Amino acid sequence: MKEFKPFRLDPANHQLWRVSDEGGLTPVTITAKAFDVLRYLVEHPGRLVSHEELLEALWSGVAVQPEVLKGHVLAIRNALGDEAQRPRYIETHRGRGYRFIADIKTPQKTDNQLTPAAAPALIGRAAQLSALRDALVQTSNGQPKIVFVHGEAGIGKTALAEAFCNDISHQHVSLSYGRCIEGFGGTEPFYPIIEALSRLIKGANGSKVQDALIALAPSWANQVAGLLSRENRALLHKVAHISARSRMLGEFCELLEALAEDETFVLLLEDLHWADFSTLDLISAFARRKSSVKLLLLATYRSDEVATRGPALKQLVNELLLHKLCESIHLTGLDQRDIAEYVQADNSEESRSFVQLLLHRSSGNPLFLSTILDHLKSTQSISADQGRWKNDVPLSKIRFEIPQTISHVIEAKIASLDDETQRILEAASAVGDVFNPIAPATAAGLSARRFEEVCEALCRTRTFIHRHDMDRLGSGEVVRLYRFNHALLREVLLNRQGPLRLAQSHALIGKELEKSYPSELRAHAAFELAEQFSNAHEWSKGLTYLKIALQTAKRRYAHQDALAILGKADEIVRHLPDGERELTQTVLLEDRASIYAANHDPEALQAFTELAQRSEQLRFPDIQARAELGLGFTLSWWNATACISHLENAARLSDAQPEPQLKARIRLSSAIWRIWIGGWDSELAKVCDENLIPLRNGSDRQITAWGLIEYSMICLISSRYRECLETVDANLEILVRHAADRPEFNIFRAIWMAHLGRPWAYTLLGEWGRALKEFDASEALFVGNANRYSVCTLETLRGFLYLMAGDYQAIKDICSKLGSYKDKAAHQPATLYTPVLPNEIRHCTLLAGATEIGLGNPDAGIEILKKLEYDMLEQPVITDWYWLFVLEWTLADALLRSGDIEQARLHADRMLDRSDRTIEVTWRAMAREVRCRVAIEEGDLTHASRLINDALKMIDVMGAPMVDWRIHRTAAKVHRMQGDSTRASLHERLFNARAQRLLDGLPSGHRLQKAFARLMA
Repeated sequence: MKEFKPFRLDPANHQLWRVSDEGGLTPVTITAKAFDVLRYLVEHPGRLVSHEELLEALWSGVAVQPEVLKGHVLAIRNALGDEAQRPRYIETHRGRGYRFIADIKTPQKTDNQLTPAAAPALIGRAAQLSALRDALVQTSNGQPKIVFVHGEAGIGKTALAEAFCNDISHQHVSLSYGRCIEGFGGTEPFYPIIEALSRLIKGANGSKVQDALIALAPSWANQVAGLLSRENRALLHKVAHISARSRMLGEFCELLEALAEDETFVLLLEDLHWADFSTLDLISAFARRKSSVKLLLLATYRSDEVATRGPALKQLVNELLLHKLCESIHLTGLDQRDIAEYVQADNSEESRSFVQLLLHRSSGNPLFLSTILDHLKSTQSISADQGRWKNDVPLSKIRFEIPQTISHVIEAKIASLDDETQRILEAASAVGDVFNPIAPATAAGLSARRFEEVCEALCRTRTFIHRHDMDRLGSGEVVRLYRFNHALLREVLLNRQGPLRLAQSHALIGKELEKSYPSELRAHAAFELAEQFSNAHEWSKGLTYLKIALQTAKRRYAHQDALAILGKADEIVRHLPDGERELTQTVLLEDRASIYAANHDPEALQAFTELAQRSEQLRFPDIQARAELGLGFTLSWWNATACISHLENAARLSDAQPEPQLKARIRLSSAIWRIWIGGWDSELAKVCDENLIPLRNGSDRQITAWGLIEYSMICLISSRYRECLETVDANLEILVRHAADRPEFNIFRAIWMAHLGRPWAYTLLGEWGRALKEFDASEALFVGNANRYSVCTLETLRGFLYLMAGDYQAIKDICSKLGSYKDKAAHQPATLYTPVLPNEIRHCTLLAGATEIGLGNPDAGIEILKKLEYDMLEQPVITDWYWLFVLEWTLADALLRSGDIEQARLHADRMLDRSDRTIEVTWRAMAREVRCRVAIEEGDLTHASRLINDALKMIDVMGAPMVDWRIHRTAAKVHRMQGDSTRASLHERLFNARAQRLLDGLPSGHRLQKAFARLMA
């Protein structure tokens, strides 16, 4: 940038500006060639530039009359408001040439700073900046260095160089720099060197530099004579013989050594891919000189343009690297963490998704990233506040258009390629960000081998694409995968193709993909096939593959992927015929609702409501029944009473189902969910048993499997824990195996129940080591798929296991992790560990109250639990009836220990009453055990004996492996107090054996072993 008031010359953007008094910029219209003439004169101020020099520099190799210059100079004068008779800018020397006489300033300083302002924070380049600092240290110790910094356009080479130069601005280091210029500037020999030399002359040590020039490099002094002082110009004219041009390399090397002899000197050369051959020769000459001066030569260049525009530079760099005469720093794109730092994103799920979106769109290119952000800001999609960027509209509604500034640059690069290469890249863009040569070769009208040859040539120069992984096709053939350097490159290639041609390309690519994958393996490429055929407007075929992709996502429990697939399917369905469209839209809506339900997303309520209305209008009673079941399940998250009518509606709708097995399935589901949500009901349990018969006897094994997966929940709450596990394991595999064929099955719900049911069943079975493994495996699955509800539920279930084992500190850690403890201000839980729904919050609160009691704060804990009990009774939600067992037992035990016998009896009796409405042996036995201890404290041994004997009979018949040690311990105490030492000893042995079994089942060295050993004592 050059300034001569009131004008500013911007070579990078080829623009002349007029600067107002307030600092505003107004563009000045000037022809391209007149701009070139002005720029040349400005770059050589103060000296006479002859007609011949201008013609050679600007019209090299072209026969042009000197009169042409007059027209361009006149155009410049008109633009500047200059007069030939009283010039302020350009002075004419008739018959000889022109001299630029105005004072020139540059925004950049020439001494130790590249920019006048502080450099912006450098993101993601700490290692590279450290490498430059290390190189400077070595240079300061007398080891001259040449360091090349390279990478694609916009990757941050200049930003790194500026950060480094500003970093050393306060050190005793001299600095100068020059830039190679595309176009006419690049043809002038030593252009960046002369620019750097000019800056040195204008700098603080200008006199020293001038003296060195006259003494050591007179041929270079002649190049910048206009910048020399009057005395030095006179001295230069007195030199009888100016060194020949062939001596310029040696002279400049000697000049550098003189400048860097005592003080460290950094010479920065930018955009070396546009360098003239003379500049490259100079770098080569200096690299091979044996010296111990303190010089660091830092050069930047675009690696993606070296092969096509700078082959000589590529050869030079390779030779210097081979002989260890230079160092190389390759800059790659920013990663997700860097971009998060750049936009100052927080740790929320929305922010992480925003960052991932920016990474995909920009491929980590800082220039593309900043341009995209500015463009989105201009469309009011995002905003920035004190450096922090955030989306102001949902990410799904942000429209990403390619900014024109980027589009024009990319289009120019594409246009420079030959026709065959353009055709290959356009065909590849129709495949995706990653492609192999097989699929798009036909669309490009080439053989796969020729397609691969061109891709390999592009990869060698990193132009547009680079090598990715190797891939084995379904046919067994091994091929190379290639990837576009940027998503934006691919998008521009797509946009330059007409819709008819693009649709044809997609159709050809889809057929090639089908050939590459046998039918049994096409599920692996289903989404890719769906994309190709839908883009080819083969809607039914595209939708078929999307359904396969959807079921694959379901099997992997990938909620977000499944929702994205449904969004794509919704777009395709609009193109189907009327009758087919209505049914398909309804099926897709059921899929979406079931995914929301499995994720416990509040949007499930609206989705199921719409599904119920749509299926009723279209007279699809089976779908309507499933919608009512979904509505009942969803409403139970907030109000267990409000959901009952919908579950009853589902059962009534099943009357219209003529198929006995399907009818049994709906009736069974309705009864199961009413029990699971509202508590045990013997009549509903009878309905379950009645409908198990036609369900199991039906011919459709998959319908049977779905019904039995739900029935496993009844097993779980009726002390049939082993049967629950066996039922889940046997039937889940069937559902997963056939999920692609039966989209009406909510495989997400089945997987959710299985992964919550397994660890819970093992906990109740007293197999705590196995339970801990199941907790870890299930949580890893849910965390990986960002299922917040399931993660929080697993944490609270794990907390219950710790409660049974007596590890209160571990429970406190869980409560703190979930943000549901008294020290809430201590930290903000991560999004995945933030309870939202009432039952989640209540589970955490229950654990927090138990923790207070266990850690020696019984009053605080009892207060928490009593308030929680009131809330659960006032407005119950799903499974509150079950967790009230834990709450009442914890309260009764705490009150008993604190000496409040009356209140302890109250809560023990409540637990007895509630548990006796069920057939759940664990909690019925626990209620009798705690009520027995209350009776002991009251001195009523007869009642105590009757209670504990009832508990013993229960566990003898059904078993309660998690708590039977407690029953035997209390039984031993009762018999000891009654004077029956024989029976007391028997139960003491049984207590030790049952407790030891739990202890031995824990992993060796696990913290629960110590905690449980203390509890046993």
